[in-house]
Amino acid sequence: YDSLSPTAQAKFAALFHTGWFIESLWSQTLVIHMIRTPKLPFIQSRASWQVTLLTSLGIAVGTVLPYTGLGTSIGMTALPQVFVPILAVTLLCYMLLTQVFKKIFIMRYGELL
Repeated sequence: YDSLSPTAQAKFAALFHTGWFIESLWSQTLVIHMIRTPKLPFIQSRASWQVTLLTSLGIAVGTVLPYTGLGTSIGMTALPQVFVPILAVTLLCYMLLTQVFKKIFIMRYGELL
């Protein structure tokens, strides 16, 4: 990072912050669905249409934000295409781990909450 020019450092920082924002938005929104039920979310138990709609809209707006003038004005930048499969794998692993530890918690304490 130190060997980059100041311009390249600024671009790298914008790319990192944008990627972090998108990954955090997706993971924290999806974890709401993961921990709201002891069942398998999206398959065995679905949230209300209102919750599903609002979380989907939040993810959609946040994902598109870096490609808008507003996103650019707050320091975001377009992400490379390679980010999409990395995000998908990260989210899949996160959701699987959440499901595993949720089951362990339920086995230990008898209920989710």
